[in-house]
Amino acid sequence: MNFKRVSLVNYRNIRRARIDLDSRRIFFHGANGQGKTNLLEALGMVTALRAFRTHENRVMIGPDGEFGEARFDIECERSGESIVDLRIKKSGKEVKVDSEPVKRLSDFAGRYPTVVLSSNDLQLTRGSPGGRRRFIDTFICGIDRGYFAALQKYQKLLQERNALLRSEENEGVVTAFEKQMDIPAVTIGRARKDIIGELLKIASPIYKALSSDSEEMGIEYTTSAAVQNEGEFLEILEKNRKRDRYLQSTSQGPHRDDYALFVNRLPASDYASEGQQRSITLALSLAIIQYWRDNMGLLPVVLADDAFAELDSHRRERFWELLSDDMQLVATGTQLPEICRGDDWQTVVVADGVFSG
Repeated sequence: MNFKRVSLVNYRNIRRARIDLDSRRIFFHGANGQGKTNLLEALGMVTALRAFRTHENRVMIGPDGEFGEARFDIECERSGESIVDLRIKKSGKEVKVDSEPVKRLSDFAGRYPTVVLSSNDLQLTRGSPGGRRRFIDTFICGIDRGYFAALQKYQKLLQERNALLRSEENEGVVTAFEKQMDIPAVTIGRARKDIIGELLKIASPIYKALSSDSEEMGIEYTTSAAVQNEGEFLEILEKNRKRDRYLQSTSQGPHRDDYALFVNRLPASDYASEGQQRSITLALSLAIIQYWRDNMGLLPVVLADDAFAELDSHRRERFWELLSDDMQLVATGTQLPEICRGDDWQTVVVADGVFSG
C-alpha cells in the first residue's frame, strides 16, 4: 500500500493542506508543535479509524468548524487506486470510499494497513493499561473486522450499563444489557490472548537481533475476568452487580485487561533499561509489520513519529535491514537526518500547520 496524496481541512492545527506523497521515503521536519504528528495521526486512522494518541473525536477537530475532514488518495495491492474521505464529528466518524458511504465502519477496517512507530512507544512498558489496550486493539481491529464490531458493541453497552448502575432502573433492565455484553466480551478476550501469543512468536527473534542474543522478551496477558466460553462473563456481571451499583461502574471486563512485558522473565517496567524497553517496543512494531505482510498479504505504510532520534545507531541499522524497500515510510523529526538527504527521499518542511518543500 502507498499514500499518493493527503488533503486535510480543520484537522487539529492544520486548517487546510494538500500534500503530495510522491516517494516511498518521505520525511517531514520542523519544530515541535507545528503539525507533523497531527499529519501522521490522520494517516494512521485509515487502518481502523482509531487515532494513536486519543480516543476523543473532539480534540481532532480544529477551530474552524464543527468537524474535521481528511481525503486520502491510496494505491493498494488488493483494491488498486481509491479515494477515501473521512469526516470527524464529535458524535462519530463518517467514511466514503470512492464517493460511496461506508454503512458499517467495521466493514472498512483493515483495507488500508498502517503501522505507527512513535517516540511515545515507551509508554507500552511505562504507561497505563489503557494505552497498552489501545495499542493492541488498534492492530486487531485492522486485521479482524469481527473484533472491530465486537469492541464497538462492547464499549457502547459498557457505557449504557454504567449509566444504568447510576440510575434507579430495575434489575431486569440491567440484566438485558448484561446479556448483550457477554458474547462481545468473550470475543475480545479470546482475540487479545491469541494475537499477543502470535506477536510474541514473531517479536522474540526480532528482539534478539536488536539486543543481545542472550536476552529474551516475554508478554503475559492478564485479565480481570477470565472468560473463554459464552455465559461466563454474564455470571461475573450478575455476581458483581451489587458492588458495581455502589461503585457506579463496571469493575470487571475486557475494559480492565492488561498485558505485561518482560525481559529475561523480569517485568520490563521495573527492571529493563531504557535501551531494552526501546528494543521491546520496536520489536513489537516490526512484528506487526511482518504479520501484515506474511498473514494478510499486505505491505503496511510505516508511520515513524520522531522515532529515529530515539534509536541508537545499532537499532537504526537493524530497523533499515528489517524494513522492505517496497514499503512506504513516512517519518517526522525536528531535524533532517543525514540518511534522508539522498535523492530517493522526499522532504517537507512543516511550520504552523503549513507544509512546504
